[in-house]
Amino acid sequence: MKRFLVVGAGVTGFAAALELARQGHGVTILESSPAIGGKVLSYCCKATDSCSRCGVCVAHDAIAEALRHPRISILTGARIGAVDAAGPAVTVRGVAARPQICHSLCVDCGACASACPARSIQRYSRGGLTTYTVDPSTCLLQKGKSCAACAEACGFGAIEAGAPEQPFDLSADGVLIATGHETFDPVCKPRLGYGRLLGVTTGLEAERALSRQAGLTGANGEAAGSVAFIQCVGSRDPVLCRNFCSAVCCAYALRMARLLKARQPAAEVTVYYIDIQNFDKVFTPFREGIEALGVRFVRGIPSSVSRAGSGKLGLLIEDPNGNRTTAQHDAVVLSVGMSPADGASRVAELFGLPADEFGFFGHCISKPGRIVAAGTCVEPQSIVQSIASARAAAQELLAQGASA
Repeated sequence: MKRFLVVGAGVTGFAAALELARQGHGVTILESSPAIGGKVLSYCCKATDSCSRCGVCVAHDAIAEALRHPRISILTGARIGAVDAAGPAVTVRGVAARPQICHSLCVDCGACASACPARSIQRYSRGGLTTYTVDPSTCLLQKGKSCAACAEACGFGAIEAGAPEQPFDLSADGVLIATGHETFDPVCKPRLGYGRLLGVTTGLEAERALSRQAGLTGANGEAAGSVAFIQCVGSRDPVLCRNFCSAVCCAYALRMARLLKARQPAAEVTVYYIDIQNFDKVFTPFREGIEALGVRFVRGIPSSVSRAGSGKLGLLIEDPNGNRTTAQHDAVVLSVGMSPADGASRVAELFGLPADEFGFFGHCISKPGRIVAAGTCVEPQSIVQSIASARAAAQELLAQGASA
């Protein structure tokens, strides 16, 4: 049995860890945040009367299975201090925050959350996946006080408290980097109104609202009866030095548009676009289906969003021929693109990975073949593509080890 490290506990990291563990190897996942699962836990299932192939349920299944696997362990709140890849193994040193929750031992009894005096333990449960997270901003142990209430309340040994930090010194036969991505902050495009106009949200915020079965809120503070999706916000934009396609924005916007029409048939939904990317083999009938539901497609990107005299959001739209028109909607969803995760440049430096002009790691494997990257830290990818990337990178690690 070999030992592997996975850096990042999003869907890519879990899928890679599961692939390695299924081959009989031990895996430790290092996650810098206190929570596991990454952004996929904020995404909503977009099925209506049929599956929309968004991949959310597949991600939940992969994470749930990995959490139960006896060969996979996780350290959250992990900060990597040093990496040594010069020897026969890759050595990674750092510290991880406590309390640490072992999800493979957790039985979801809720005793830890009830016992926590600061109410720092949060429960997530959806789609067959249940996890617990310790919020470091309120945890007494993380504030330098003595507290082990959660560990003492757990009757299954699933929580380790003690000192606020736990040093780790791990040696591995290979490392898989899956640090994921951040979404573009549309505050950088102030003319679109994000952060100053009620009713203007990002795609991720819309996902969170829809995952709670809630609708979108309009500019007047009421349920939105007219929704606009604006594509390519923070993508294909040379002015912002982001002249690349984020690949997933068309897919999630169209799927959310379909879901909105299914929940609110009377709602008016419009997609403003440069062009629509074909996102899988059933794209054409999918688009035809949502057009049949009444979703409008307008070729042209709004250059500004403002508060109209009617109380709605006014959009100034310029089409490919330079013609300008206006439209009004209750709510606007900005289809924001992907960026490398915060701290990606430091990870690249620590593990000796090259990065492209946009900060993505690219399809790379380090010499002598013991460190690979996968998922959205490599390039913008969908959930299904990220899982496939994870499995391929895991197999590449195993193949490199076999040939060494």
